[in-house]
Amino acid sequence: MFSVAFSSIRRYSQHLLRPLRTVIPRISAFRDPDLDELDLQAPRYVPASLDILTKTTRFSRREIQLIYRSFKQECPTGIVTAEKFRELYSQFFPLGDASYFARQIFQLMDQDMDGSVTFEEYLVVMSMLSRGSLDEKVQWVFNLYDSNGEGQLTAEKLTDVAVSVYEMLGSYTDPPWINETTIKDHVARVFSKMDTNQDGIVTFTEFKEFCITDEGVRRNFGVFDSSL
Repeated sequence: MFSVAFSSIRRYSQHLLRPLRTVIPRISAFRDPDLDELDLQAPRYVPASLDILTKTTRFSRREIQLIYRSFKQECPTGIVTAEKFRELYSQFFPLGDASYFARQIFQLMDQDMDGSVTFEEYLVVMSMLSRGSLDEKVQWVFNLYDSNGEGQLTAEKLTDVAVSVYEMLGSYTDPPWINETTIKDHVARVFSKMDTNQDGIVTFTEFKEFCITDEGVRRNFGVFDSSL
């Protein structure tokens, strides 16, 4: 369940991070006017300056310019609405329904809860997922499951996200069709491992301990290539 969730987030994030892998090795001393766009006035939403973005993320100025170019291709207005985000996510999972899972990811990115994700909000999350600490990544995934911000997880919360993941993957699931009863049984087993004191809730401490000690989950915390 956790491996699938991480893989889906990785697929989407790497789509817009891909220019870093293909372009950065070929960058030389020349200046491309389009790469200076963040320092110019734009008729629509204008991101913060490069100086600010380099201070608030772990990306260099040139990396941010390249990510912005890719972001702008997908979102010309400079912002992403919930519906647009769902459409983009659905492109990666055309054989399933990505609505619920995409909404959960979108809500985490929409820090000011204004119904849209700006380039800055997107960049901060991508920076954390690609180059953040283990604690930051674990906290972010914990928040994904803790949809109402209570600071604790229940089996119901995990089941909701697990069902949404399988709905999103559709025919990509292995086996290709899993009913909700099977998912609940799987979640119950995982939840029991997390809930070390068996009180029916999983705290962040218990969640983190599980993520660190479970080999499969721990491996997936490294899928966001910090070297790009």
